Amino acid sequence: MYCEEEKGMRTVRLAEYGILPDTDITLSLQELFSKYPEDTEFVFDEGDYFFSPHLQMRADYRISNSDRMAYRVMAIWMKEMKNCILRGNNTRLFLEGQMQVFTLDRCENIKIENFTVNWKKPLVAEGVVTACSGETVDVYVDPEKFPHRYANGTLEFDTGANEWYRIIPYTIAFEPHSCRVRRGTDDIQFTQVLELEKDHYRLILTQKKDIRVGDLLNLRHNMRIHAGIFSEKCRDLTVENVTFYSCGGLGCLAQFCHNLTYKGVHFVPDRAGGRQVSSGRDDGMHMTSNSGTITITECTFHALMDDPINVHGCCVTSNQVVNEKTLRCKYRHKDACGFHYWAEPGDQVVFISRDTMEPVEEAKVASYVLEDHETFLLTFQEPLSKQVRSMAMQGEALALDNLTHTAQFICTKNRFGSCRARGILVSTPKKVLIADNYFESSGSAILVAGDSNFWFESGACHDVEITRNIFTDATLTSEYQFCDGVISISPVVPAPVIDKPYHTNIRITDNVFDTADTPVLYGYSCEGLEFSRNRILKSPSADSWHKGRTAVCLQYCKKAVVKENEWVGNFGEFEACVLSDCAEVQSDLICNIIK
Repeated sequence: MYCEEEKGMRTVRLAEYGILPDTDITLSLQELFSKYPEDTEFVFDEGDYFFSPHLQMRADYRISNSDRMAYRVMAIWMKEMKNCILRGNNTRLFLEGQMQVFTLDRCENIKIENFTVNWKKPLVAEGVVTACSGETVDVYVDPEKFPHRYANGTLEFDTGANEWYRIIPYTIAFEPHSCRVRRGTDDIQFTQVLELEKDHYRLILTQKKDIRVGDLLNLRHNMRIHAGIFSEKCRDLTVENVTFYSCGGLGCLAQFCHNLTYKGVHFVPDRAGGRQVSSGRDDGMHMTSNSGTITITECTFHALMDDPINVHGCCVTSNQVVNEKTLRCKYRHKDACGFHYWAEPGDQVVFISRDTMEPVEEAKVASYVLEDHETFLLTFQEPLSKQVRSMAMQGEALALDNLTHTAQFICTKNRFGSCRARGILVSTPKKVLIADNYFESSGSAILVAGDSNFWFESGACHDVEITRNIFTDATLTSEYQFCDGVISISPVVPAPVIDKPYHTNIRITDNVFDTADTPVLYGYSCEGLEFSRNRILKSPSADSWHKGRTAVCLQYCKKAVVKENEWVGNFGEFEACVLSDCAEVQSDLICNIIK
């Protein structure tokens, strides 16, 4: 077999090992990976390669924000590998059914580059609206592009490997020419699917929506089982020039990793295959409880059915004191639980009051013992304080967050096209830079979130810079959760206290907002917020739809600065600034102060 070695790095050309284009290579790479687990460049010849789940590699991975399953099915599985490159040379990977394309488990210094990922039977379908009348919508589904059948009183889709999945009872409508989410429609829910004739169906809506003939509907089905690229407990991972045309769950999912770089990763519809508004089924990039630095740059997101980027931790709660050093803790969200690595010896954990979201104190972990999917024992190096033990015994008062598993986040030069929901969700205490991006997300472009009460996606932000971005008038055109402004600072704080805000030091400067009387900034429970030197343009291309009638709205904020912004156009009756329960705010806008 042919194997080059140069400067300590061997080159393995897959064709020399019988791994050739136009063949099914399921399991073929595993022998090479076991033979060359370190210091190796694996080189594909350009072409089409196929994976099928009938030769299954299975493992029990507890995947964040995904459906709980006994095992996951892997296509390319890299386990405990080090200093390796997968060089695709524009290789096209085709999968069937439910599979995870790349799985990286406890790897170090890995690079994946120059691949295209697709399913010939895609994991998200589309339909064309042929008629609409109030509470019903008629839709045509192309049987060649999106294989399907009407069975069991509903619409079912074939994803390959003899797998059929029922349609999920809500959809998103896209305008046919712009391929953007139709303004003001957001989630379109339906209760029933009726067959009118072959490939033509009627959706019975729960409420009337402004859907029009010719609109394209994104039809989700299957389950959120696998990610496109899943990495767990890895260090120094780089993904570059990888395009996903389809994905059955989250796109790039990383958890408990250190230092991640995604450059030129694209989630877009396969236009050549006749798909206009379907790429990934859920989020594009979901980063849970990582450390070091997460860099996402020069990427594209379009027609995803959830947020393009979400960076956060995982909050848990405790209501039982086992002994003076040990708490019994509980995962609270059903799709983020049972992690093998939530805490390790030496990790720094913060205790949080769930009503005010105020940090109480910190402690170092001695051990973590997972009892079942929902509960674990957490033992600390020193006895817990009386206050922490008292809060734990109060029922639902105490939350915990692992500060060691938090990362700084750099997000630059990306295009956030029209997708369902928001553009970026960020909840991390480390430094955040969001710069030089282009937004047309149908919900808020940026959501600075964080909570221990609802999604349990933790992370108070303390150093966020949002600068030189363009927010188009295609941003915030529909209503989703927490979408109170183009930039929405919306932590879930049940009992906010002005003197103890949740987020601190968020600077929004030198951006361009094009808005059709849409709220530009909403800030809640934040100290040191700056909104300055931005240019806000009144867009004439659409009527106002948002219930918010204020350009800048601040609640429970302290030491905020709103000044030196340029307002271009006639904003009519739009209020400039509303302050509610705020303190020490400097603003050169006319402010309506509410106490």
